[in-house]
Amino acid sequence: MAPATARRADAESSRLAPGRRRAQFAKLGIGAAAVVSVGASMALARVTYAGHAKHPVRALSIPQPLYRVVRQNLLQAGILAPATAPPDAATSTS
Repeated sequence: MAPATARRADAESSRLAPGRRRAQFAKLGIGAAAVVSVGASMALARVTYAGHAKHPVRALSIPQPLYRVVRQNLLQAGILAPATAPPDAATSTS
């Protein structure tokens, strides 16, 4: 190499070195942040996932006293009425 070319290559490499160093640190930082975020999401998923029921399952229904009150109110309002029987068979008189 000629001395002028060597000096120009040294000057360019000395100018690019800090940029390359910053890029390398940025890549490492992004990689570390990705690893931490994946680990944190896995930990949160493990903590918040139910897995299985810890207590026996109960049916979803209203309490019986409330059920009786609601039924009584519907009966009084005429919305819900007891079943009616069909009319009795009548025989004709001759």
